[in-house]
Amino acid sequence: MVTLTDINGPPLDFSFKGLHCLDEMKTEKPRQGMRKYKRAASGKYICTSVRLNNNLFQSVIGIHDVIHELIEQPDKLTWLDLSFNRLSSLANELTSLPNLKILYLHGNALSDVNSVLRQLKTFEGLISLTLHGNPLEERKGYRNKILLGLPQLKSLDFNNITPADRKRVAAQIKHPHSIASRF
Repeated sequence: MVTLTDINGPPLDFSFKGLHCLDEMKTEKPRQGMRKYKRAASGKYICTSVRLNNNLFQSVIGIHDVIHELIEQPDKLTWLDLSFNRLSSLANELTSLPNLKILYLHGNALSDVNSVLRQLKTFEGLISLTLHGNPLEERKGYRNKILLGLPQLKSLDFNNITPADRKRVAAQIKHPHSIASRF
Protein backbone atom coordinates (compact mmCIF):
# COMPACT_ATOMS: atom_id res chain seq x y z
CA MET A 1 0.00 0.00 0.00
CA VAL A 2 1.42 3.39 -1.03
CA THR A 3 0.84 6.20 1.43
CA LEU A 4 0.85 9.96 0.87
CA THR A 5 4.21 10.26 2.66
CA ASP A 6 5.69 7.63 0.33
CA ILE A 7 4.68 9.73 -2.66
CA ASN A 8 5.74 13.05 -1.18
CA GLY A 9 8.77 12.03 0.78
CA PRO A 10 9.71 12.87 4.36
CA PRO A 11 9.42 16.32 5.94
CA LEU A 12 12.04 18.79 4.81
CA ASP A 13 13.99 19.11 8.04
CA PHE A 14 15.98 22.26 8.89
CA SER A 15 15.56 21.81 12.65
CA PHE A 16 18.45 22.35 15.07
CA LYS A 17 20.54 24.14 12.45
CA GLY A 18 21.16 27.38 14.37
CA LEU A 19 19.61 29.34 11.49
CA HIS A 20 18.98 33.05 12.10
CA CYS A 21 17.07 33.92 8.92
CA LEU A 22 15.02 31.95 6.44
CA ASP A 23 17.33 32.77 3.53
CA GLU A 24 19.95 30.54 5.14
CA MET A 25 17.78 27.58 4.13
CA LYS A 26 18.74 28.19 0.50
CA THR A 27 22.39 27.32 1.16
CA GLU A 28 22.05 24.95 4.13
CA LYS A 29 21.41 21.26 3.53
CA PRO A 30 18.44 19.78 5.37
CA ARG A 31 19.01 17.15 8.04
CA GLN A 32 19.00 13.64 6.68
CA GLY A 33 16.53 11.31 8.36
CA MET A 34 15.78 7.65 7.91
CA ARG A 35 14.11 8.18 4.52
CA LYS A 36 15.80 9.80 1.58
CA TYR A 37 14.46 13.10 0.29
CA LYS A 38 12.63 13.03 -3.01
CA ARG A 39 13.29 15.67 -5.64
CA ALA A 40 11.42 16.72 -8.74
CA ALA A 41 13.12 17.15 -12.13
CA SER A 42 13.45 20.83 -11.18
CA GLY A 43 15.65 19.86 -8.21
CA LYS A 44 13.05 21.07 -5.73
CA TYR A 45 11.98 18.87 -2.83
CA ILE A 46 8.77 16.88 -3.04
CA CYS A 47 7.16 17.08 0.40
CA THR A 48 4.14 18.39 2.27
CA SER A 49 5.81 19.36 5.54
CA VAL A 50 8.72 21.49 6.73
CA ARG A 51 10.50 21.47 10.09
CA LEU A 52 12.11 24.77 11.08
CA ASN A 53 11.99 24.16 14.82
CA ASN A 54 14.78 24.83 17.31
CA ASN A 55 16.49 27.59 15.37
CA LEU A 56 17.01 31.28 16.07
CA PHE A 57 14.38 32.82 13.78
CA GLN A 58 12.99 36.13 15.03
CA SER A 59 10.79 36.57 11.97
CA VAL A 60 9.15 34.53 9.23
CA ILE A 61 9.47 37.34 6.70
CA GLY A 62 10.62 35.72 3.48
CA ILE A 63 8.90 32.38 4.11
CA HIS A 64 6.87 32.65 0.91
CA ASP A 65 9.94 32.99 -1.31
CA VAL A 66 11.99 30.34 0.49
CA ILE A 67 9.21 27.74 0.45
CA HIS A 68 8.51 28.43 -3.23
CA GLU A 69 12.22 28.11 -4.05
CA LEU A 70 12.72 24.83 -2.18
CA ILE A 71 9.46 22.90 -2.58
CA GLU A 72 8.08 21.64 -5.88
CA GLN A 73 4.43 22.18 -4.93
CA PRO A 74 4.32 24.79 -2.14
CA ASP A 75 0.53 24.93 -2.34
CA LYS A 76 0.49 21.35 -0.99
CA LEU A 77 2.36 22.29 2.20
CA THR A 78 0.13 21.09 5.05
CA TRP A 79 2.46 21.01 8.08
CA LEU A 80 4.89 23.67 9.28
CA ASP A 81 6.90 23.45 12.49
CA LEU A 82 8.22 26.81 13.72
CA SER A 83 8.43 25.79 17.37
CA PHE A 84 11.27 26.81 19.67
CA ASN A 85 12.44 29.87 17.80
CA ARG A 86 12.32 33.53 18.85
CA LEU A 87 9.20 34.67 17.00
CA SER A 88 7.43 37.60 18.65
CA SER A 89 4.94 38.10 15.81
CA LEU A 90 3.75 36.41 12.64
CA ALA A 91 4.34 38.00 9.24
CA ASN A 92 1.41 38.48 6.88
CA GLU A 93 3.14 36.36 4.25
CA LEU A 94 2.63 33.28 6.40
CA THR A 95 -0.89 33.42 4.95
CA SER A 96 0.65 32.64 1.53
CA LEU A 97 0.62 29.02 2.70
CA PRO A 98 -3.17 28.62 2.72
CA ASN A 99 -3.37 24.83 2.95
CA LEU A 100 -1.66 24.45 6.32
CA LYS A 101 -3.48 21.94 8.49
CA ILE A 102 -0.85 21.64 11.24
CA LEU A 103 1.11 24.61 12.60
CA TYR A 104 3.50 24.37 15.53
CA LEU A 105 4.36 27.72 17.11
CA HIS A 106 5.05 26.62 20.70
CA GLY A 107 8.10 27.83 22.58
CA ASN A 108 8.39 31.25 20.92
CA ALA A 109 7.86 34.80 22.18
CA LEU A 110 4.33 35.42 20.85
CA SER A 111 2.46 37.65 23.28
CA ASP A 112 -0.46 39.26 21.41
CA VAL A 113 -3.37 36.80 21.14
CA ASN A 114 -5.42 39.09 18.88
CA SER A 115 -2.54 39.63 16.43
CA VAL A 116 -1.85 35.90 16.22
CA LEU A 117 -5.54 35.15 15.68
CA ARG A 118 -5.76 37.73 12.87
CA GLN A 119 -3.07 35.83 10.99
CA LEU A 120 -4.34 32.34 11.75
CA LYS A 121 -8.00 32.98 10.85
CA THR A 122 -7.01 32.82 7.18
CA PHE A 123 -6.15 29.12 7.56
CA GLU A 124 -9.60 27.64 7.16
CA GLY A 125 -8.22 24.09 7.06
CA LEU A 126 -6.06 24.45 10.17
CA ILE A 127 -6.94 21.59 12.51
CA SER A 128 -3.92 21.36 14.82
CA LEU A 129 -2.16 24.32 16.43
CA THR A 130 0.39 24.68 19.21
CA LEU A 131 0.98 27.96 21.03
CA HIS A 132 1.93 26.80 24.54
CA GLY A 133 5.21 28.09 25.89
CA ASN A 134 4.53 31.58 24.51
CA PRO A 135 3.75 34.59 26.75
CA LEU A 136 0.22 34.72 25.26
CA GLU A 137 -0.55 31.43 27.01
CA GLU A 138 -0.48 33.28 30.34
CA ARG A 139 -3.41 35.48 29.31
CA LYS A 140 -6.61 34.72 31.16
CA GLY A 141 -9.03 32.85 28.89
CA TYR A 142 -6.29 32.10 26.33
CA ARG A 143 -7.65 28.69 25.33
CA ASN A 144 -11.24 29.93 24.98
CA LYS A 145 -10.10 32.90 22.90
CA ILE A 146 -8.20 30.66 20.49
CA LEU A 147 -11.09 28.18 20.20
CA LEU A 148 -13.55 31.01 19.64
CA GLY A 149 -11.38 32.49 16.89
CA LEU A 150 -10.50 29.16 15.26
CA PRO A 151 -13.59 26.94 15.64
CA GLN A 152 -12.31 24.39 13.11
CA LEU A 153 -9.42 23.30 15.38
CA LYS A 154 -9.44 19.69 16.52
CA SER A 155 -6.27 19.99 18.61
CA LEU A 156 -4.72 22.87 20.54
CA ASP A 157 -1.37 22.54 22.30
CA PHE A 158 -1.30 18.78 21.65
CA ASN A 159 -4.66 18.35 23.41
CA ASN A 160 -7.77 17.28 21.53
CA ILE A 161 -10.65 19.73 21.60
CA THR A 162 -13.38 18.04 23.63
CA PRO A 163 -17.15 18.47 23.59
CA ALA A 164 -16.75 20.18 27.00
CA ASP A 165 -14.37 22.71 25.40
CA ARG A 166 -16.91 23.41 22.65
CA LYS A 167 -19.68 23.77 25.24
CA ARG A 168 -17.59 26.24 27.27
CA VAL A 169 -16.88 28.35 24.18
CA ALA A 170 -20.56 28.26 23.17
CA ALA A 171 -21.49 29.48 26.66
CA GLN A 172 -18.96 32.27 26.33
CA ILE A 173 -20.59 33.38 23.08
CA LYS A 174 -23.93 33.61 24.91
CA HIS A 175 -22.30 35.57 27.77
CA PRO A 176 -19.58 37.63 26.05
CA HIS A 177 -18.86 39.81 29.09
CA SER A 178 -17.48 36.97 31.18
CA ILE A 179 -14.04 37.54 32.70
CA ALA A 180 -12.47 34.96 30.37
CA SER A 181 -13.40 36.97 27.28
CA ARG A 182 -11.75 40.23 28.35
CA PHE A 183 -8.36 40.92 26.76
